[in-house]
Amino acid sequence: MKGGLGEVDKDFFIGIQNNVIAVIEAFTDSHSKQSKKFIDASEQIVMPGLINGHTHLAMVMFRGFEDDRPFHEWLFNRILPLEANILDEDFVRIGTELGALESIRFGTTTVNDMYYFSEATADVLDKAGMRAIIAKPFIDFVVPDEKTLSNPLQTRSERYKKFHAQYRKHPRITPALGPHAPYTCGDSLLRQVASLAGETQSPIHMHVCETSGEVKESLEKYGMKPVPRLDGLGMFEGLLIAAHGVHLDNTDIEIMKRKIVSVVYNPDSNAKLGSGVCRVPDLRKAGIPVGLGTDGAASNNDLSLFGAMDLGTKVQKLSHQSNTVMVALDAINLATLEGARALGLEKEIGSIEVGKRADIITLRTDYPHTQPLYSVLSQIVYAYNGTEVDTVVCDGKILMENQKHQTLNARSIYERVGKLKLRVQEEHKKMKKAPGY
Repeated sequence: MKGGLGEVDKDFFIGIQNNVIAVIEAFTDSHSKQSKKFIDASEQIVMPGLINGHTHLAMVMFRGFEDDRPFHEWLFNRILPLEANILDEDFVRIGTELGALESIRFGTTTVNDMYYFSEATADVLDKAGMRAIIAKPFIDFVVPDEKTLSNPLQTRSERYKKFHAQYRKHPRITPALGPHAPYTCGDSLLRQVASLAGETQSPIHMHVCETSGEVKESLEKYGMKPVPRLDGLGMFEGLLIAAHGVHLDNTDIEIMKRKIVSVVYNPDSNAKLGSGVCRVPDLRKAGIPVGLGTDGAASNNDLSLFGAMDLGTKVQKLSHQSNTVMVALDAINLATLEGARALGLEKEIGSIEVGKRADIITLRTDYPHTQPLYSVLSQIVYAYNGTEVDTVVCDGKILMENQKHQTLNARSIYERVGKLKLRVQEEHKKMKKAPGY
């Protein structure tokens, strides 16, 4: 797949120079001889690296933890207390390494991440060679990476400015502001975030209208729904990446299309937590960019965008009772070019075009479930699961080749994850003894 999205060509040579796609032309034998490094993908599918528009990578450490609980109970009585008691920089670093390993294995080259200890996340993803937007959390209570600070709530702006200064010129890492959600951030905090976003020209990454309960609570507490409230607080003056957007009404969509707002569709998480179905066709019809995300592995439970493309397309067909309301090409668009647009990165990534950054993956076709091959687009969305990814290139650097990781040591990561799992289990035992668990 090259050039415009949906174009499928054969026997093309893609030349990479200085991290950028420099040449796309008909293949000749001379290309392999002239290349410093030549990758033969003649029996494979070549496509843009996938873009995970919303995730919490380090939460892979909570994969399968307390599944099948009501959303409010799962989040406030299980996940948040566990995070408060167990999270430290080492935990996030190891979790992010595992998340990066999994993401690369599934062909994801770009992630939009929001989690604590952002500096550790940025360091891991930088060393892994991935592209990332990393949002530093803002929330109305003291979080794990603020416990040692004397005035944590007062120093957030300074800490963010330092983080922003460190990475604002990085070729692959983009710093962002991460107010958690309208129900965990008061007006004062959101005004602070809006001001910081304007001052530093940073994108904002936030959960918005994920559940019906969130909308109801906003009406009761603020007298308005989340979107009009956020708009009134100046949150939409720059790029705001709204994760989920399940319970957006027509008024919300009208406001968002006039502003610089995008939405990230997380079908696995929304289905598993019973949150509802995002109005993807309506959002796209209104011209609002829509990306595709996995959310964290605690609510998914994997980081495969192939799975998200498959389920996300079928959920839309089911909820609209129309099998053409969202098709395979739409799903691939959300995971690539439109996903890049949702993150404000469409000039750099999302398609295989001369001048764009070299984020490219190849998919094997020699599996029983990938044969016979009639339609590349259909096969990618409805038959592939991500384990078919063979080679991953990000910014011109090979992160995985012949299904072997080049920038991360899987064995070492698994060993440290095993030790960390024991800490989680021990803390869980203590939680179970607490009143009201």
